[in-house]
Parts: sequence; structure tokens; C-alpha cells
Amino acid sequence: MVNHKPRLELRMRSYPTRASAERSALMEIEFSINAPGAKGEPSMAEMVWSTGDLQRALANLPPIVPPRVRREFQRLLQPWPQGRYVDAYRRSGGILNLFTPPWDERQDEVWSKLLTAWKTKTLGDETSRQSALAQLEQQWNNTPHPFFAGLTPAQVMVGGGPQEAKLAGEFLTHVERTLAKRAFEGEGDALIKTLLLLRGWQVDPQRNGQTPMRIILAERGELLVRRTHSLAAARS
Repeated sequence: MVNHKPRLELRMRSYPTRASAERSALMEIEFSINAPGAKGEPSMAEMVWSTGDLQRALANLPPIVPPRVRREFQRLLQPWPQGRYVDAYRRSGGILNLFTPPWDERQDEVWSKLLTAWKTKTLGDETSRQSALAQLEQQWNNTPHPFFAGLTPAQVMVGGGPQEAKLAGEFLTHVERTLAKRAFEGEGDALIKTLLLLRGWQVDPQRNGQTPMRIILAERGELLVRRTHSLAAARS
């Protein structure tokens, strides 16, 4: 049996809006399900991908975790849909999306344009039309999206890993130190200034020469590869 108790660390921080504070809590849960055990044991997400046993993964949560948070873990660990990853609208999007507005399908002009093009095409029989729609859904899943700060919906779905968790903590500390003594005209002003700091920070090279944006994209891409391998192993 895997001896792995996932850590969920919710720190007291200041956020420009209530929505960003709530999204931060979701982000921390996503980091937690992708965190490996202390001795390299698989993460909760990998456990579910490779075995399909959601309850086994949830059993590793400490008893102190509140029911509401447990339900969030359960939601995040559910199998992904076969078609378009619409649940990406309900994920945090990690540190890159912490201060952006919540989006939904009604506002998604990218998907709307793809769907309009599909509806106007002459594709023969219904089988061909559904096949073309399935291809569009996968195109949407795997194309960087402006709603998600350049992450693909698939990268949003998989969540962030340990490197992003570390970067997120560093950035939030940087925000607190930079903006702590500044006066704001209102919530909107605080949000804009925080978002501007984020967009500058994400393209500022770290000590290893890579930008936070590149590190985050690479780690989420690696998590997607590990998910593919785990699912394949489960089917074999």
C-alpha cells in the first residue's frame, strides 16, 4: 500500500479580490493532487490515472480535511470527458490565471468560431459531421487559449506541479512586499496593479535563465505525458 499523505497548505495571504482568494484555494488543491510523496510515491492524480480507484486516493487525505474540501478533491480527480474539456472553465488555471476573471462557455469566442465553422461546412453524412466535431474538440483541448493566459485547456485540466507551487509562493510573497504599503482607489485598481505585476514576473528569467511561464508550461506538459502513460498502463 502506498504510504502517502498529500499535503494541503493554505496560507494566510492578502488578495485584491474575494474571487482571486477563492481561486487561490482551488489552485493549492490542484497542486496537492499532483504532489508526489516524500519518498517518490505517485501523486494522488497518478494513483487515480493508473488504477481508476478514486476512493483509494481520497482515503489518503488526512481526517482533518473538511468535507467541502474533500468534495473538491473528488471533483478534480474525476475522469476527464472524452470530448471537449469543458471543466477547464472551472479549474484555477494556476498562478498565471489567479487574477483573471472566471470565464465560461458562453463567453468563449474561440470555441464559438470553431463551432460556427463546423455548422456551415458540408460534410456529407452524420458520421462525418460528428467525426469533424470530435476533431474540433481535440483542437480546442490542445491549443493555447486566451482565456487561460496561453495555457491549453488540457494544461489547465492537469493542474500545476511542485515547480509551479514553489513559483506561486514566491510570486505571492513578492506581491505582498511590493504592494503592501500602496494605496488603491478601489478593488479594480488593486486587481489591475496585481495583474500587471504578474504579467511582468511571468516573463522575467529566473536564476536558471528560464521564465516562470516556460517552467510552468514545461511542467504541465510533463504532467500530461505522465497522465497518458499512466492511463495506457492501466489499460494494458
